[in-house]
Amino acid sequence: MKKTVLHILCGALLTIGSVSCSYLKEDIYGSSTRKTYYQTAVQIETGLNGCYLPLRDIFKEVKYFYITEAQTDLMQMGSSGQYEAYCQYSTMNPQFCANLWANLYRGVSRCNTILSTIEASSVDESEKAALRAEAVVLRSLFYYLLTCNFGDVPFYEEEVTDRNNDRIAHLPRMSASETRRTLIQELRKCIIEDRALPFYPTYAPANPKQYRAGAAVGLMVGGKMCLWEGMWSEAIDFFSLLEEMYGPLEKYKLSDVAFRNRYTGESILEMGQTVTDYGYKVYGELASRCEPMRGNFDPDLDDEGDDNSEVTEFDTSTDYYAEVGIPELGSASRTNSPLRPTNHMYKDLMPYNSGDRRRHSCTAAGQVEDGGGWMQCGWFGFNAYDDRSVVKPHWLYFDGMSATSRPYLGDKFWCFNMQYKQDSNNFKIYRYAGAVLNMAEAHLRRGDEDLACSYLNQVRRRAGLPEVKPADFADEEAILKMIQDECARELFGEYNRKHDLVRWGIWWETIQEYGGSLLKTNARPCHRYCPIPQVQVTYSGGALDNNEYNQYGL
Repeated sequence: MKKTVLHILCGALLTIGSVSCSYLKEDIYGSSTRKTYYQTAVQIETGLNGCYLPLRDIFKEVKYFYITEAQTDLMQMGSSGQYEAYCQYSTMNPQFCANLWANLYRGVSRCNTILSTIEASSVDESEKAALRAEAVVLRSLFYYLLTCNFGDVPFYEEEVTDRNNDRIAHLPRMSASETRRTLIQELRKCIIEDRALPFYPTYAPANPKQYRAGAAVGLMVGGKMCLWEGMWSEAIDFFSLLEEMYGPLEKYKLSDVAFRNRYTGESILEMGQTVTDYGYKVYGELASRCEPMRGNFDPDLDDEGDDNSEVTEFDTSTDYYAEVGIPELGSASRTNSPLRPTNHMYKDLMPYNSGDRRRHSCTAAGQVEDGGGWMQCGWFGFNAYDDRSVVKPHWLYFDGMSATSRPYLGDKFWCFNMQYKQDSNNFKIYRYAGAVLNMAEAHLRRGDEDLACSYLNQVRRRAGLPEVKPADFADEEAILKMIQDECARELFGEYNRKHDLVRWGIWWETIQEYGGSLLKTNARPCHRYCPIPQVQVTYSGGALDNNEYNQYGL
């Protein structure tokens, strides 16, 4: 059998008929066919379940966090060896970009296959509509992430078969704008016009499709694609329906944003850990890159037995992190050289004395009411000399820190009682606060400064910051800058920052001014998007290209 599309576009888990997966070095033949299975809504939903797995495989990788957050003005990686954190990749050595490409197209292919299966099934049309809409939402999400990360990419919506495989495998890049506009119309049709999915917040107990990619996810993705296209009125159409679902932002607690708080009311999309019927769990490792450095270790011996101080052997009888005993983090976790906020983030956007409740969850002055825990200079814990049977937890700065020092990332990202590096938190991908800020931008671009400030103030009020009005700004550009800065503060560490900077057309200038030193040294303007792996360019017969990277010899 022939190689599959772009060498990776196959539905390995959706074994409907047969597919050839050359990257697995074997042919896989499915025993479940359209004639023997996928004839009821429940059976089709099991096929839809397989469409979610590539998303999990992307977001559980801390390297994707590096691409979307460390390659920005907000976070930096101080150590070498984490190539994605500072753009040290190329077409010939794409690092995680190759896995990202593979998983996103694997998701597209699975969605296309299940959509074809839905149409061929004998399921009632009313049930088909909901199943079809969920698959369309998922496929739109995969393509949205493809255009955010790779720019112009091949686009197809048909199931891959032996008849069309060669043609699809040689598809060139299609305009990202054309891709997005096509998907916007599809989402408008199935979500807004047909109302094929129930209109509830994703994780609302009343939602019959709870935990699945439903109407809220479709509206968020559709609205964000409209922003990329400058379709401001259409973006407002999508986000306004989210507003009807979710209501005022103030009803959602800021402290619920912590990744350890799973499936919270404000969330539109979270990436949870996967548990099979056999009890197998899939963990990420993000918290191990976000917690303070673990204390009491031998810096010359890592867990591989070689000389690499990034990963260290710890005394598991203690719970000291940067010289502070933190019982919540426990004694069984391991932390690697952590990401830290840039000077721009912790000095300019969210300084210690700003009064922004998002920065801390606790301070030397006491617990912060409904604090967020974005960054922490210390913690209510113990020092090495405390008798914990007598002494209560008390404020301690982390080793070498003061109130104005560069902090660690805060407990928004920590995993309490983590075992080894197994982060069991959910990763927040889209929240309603992001939709509110997107609404502010869309109204501003349409010329309504009052409404723009009104939506901006929803976020600022919850964070404990003073409200703003158009008269406070010199012009529309100044209001836009405030919205962009508020996106940085509110959505810190939620896989959005690089995509936003690229969409605004300011990524390169921003990282040159505010990025970490390793990022400035290694990044080139072409790194605004990931490279298509050269092996994929070859398999396409030259239909694909990396012309931007070629200009820089990468």
